[in-house]
Amino acid sequence: MRKPVQTLRDTSAGQDAQFATAQARALGVTRNEIAALRARGEIRNLRQGIWRFTSAPGAPDPAVTAVLLCWPDGVISHRSAAVYHCLTRVIAPEEPDVTVTHGQVRRLPGIAVHWSRNLPPSDVVRVAGIGYTTQARTVCDLADPADPWETLAMVDDMIAAGARRRWIHQRATALANGRGGVRLIRDATAPDAAGEFRSWLERAAAHAYRAGGLPDPEWNVRIRDHRGLIGIVDAVWPQWRVISEKEGLRFHTTPRQRRADAERFNRLQDAGYRPRRFTWEDVVHRPREMLETLYRALNAAGADLDPARIPRKIVLPTRPFVPSPNRLVDNPRP
Repeated sequence: MRKPVQTLRDTSAGQDAQFATAQARALGVTRNEIAALRARGEIRNLRQGIWRFTSAPGAPDPAVTAVLLCWPDGVISHRSAAVYHCLTRVIAPEEPDVTVTHGQVRRLPGIAVHWSRNLPPSDVVRVAGIGYTTQARTVCDLADPADPWETLAMVDDMIAAGARRRWIHQRATALANGRGGVRLIRDATAPDAAGEFRSWLERAAAHAYRAGGLPDPEWNVRIRDHRGLIGIVDAVWPQWRVISEKEGLRFHTTPRQRRADAERFNRLQDAGYRPRRFTWEDVVHRPREMLETLYRALNAAGADLDPARIPRKIVLPTRPFVPSPNRLVDNPRP
């Protein structure tokens, strides 16, 4: 076996056992050698110019097939890249997403082709011969100004998957011009954004509490025990000692922060409180389940509240992030 053919085998192993004719030719494999591989049944044709070794298990990855059709210019992007990065809220698209630079004009049946003037190497991660947009670039590409809740939930997931908030902020800043959804990501991941982000989440929670018929809690209350200040809790119903805490954009991700969170939670319980913790996903996408949890906690503490008051569906405001000099809910107690 000639060395180029072995190199082709090694290369295709990292790209779902697939390769493009143009890619093989660039590696020095002749057309006769490709024909011989096919004649021996070692490869089969997927689309014009795209092959796969028959020894590979499972169905071929359509995103890899799509990007090889654009070889060497395209990268897997948008929803297809989100699936690669294990962003579970994104479903694999029927038409794989591929991004190519402007000037590389391609319209391919069955493929969603995107064009970009700004796709630097730092926005691409390569696996063998296949390029994928990075985690930071992928969330920017998928940002939707018409759905800010889902956009920020997606950023939340990507941070939980290991993407650094600072990295996402840097890429969003560079790509924000004229893109409202990316500006939202830029602002939410800024170094000083934690307070504003907490305000956004509180606004969403306050809306859900009122829509669900809960009595108004007290917000941003200092809680103490015999050791001193435990912390400032997001919302508390003091007569029943029920606390509702929100966690936004996975900011507490280091081991030290997680230990501090666990200690804080245990101290609240030891002080006789009933703390309940909710993620961004709970508040934004599962508000009814959040309300049911709070109703159970409040009734167990002696409240007489009817969970039948919870509406079947709770719709959050479509524009929850209107800038304001004052936060919607901010009532700290000494």
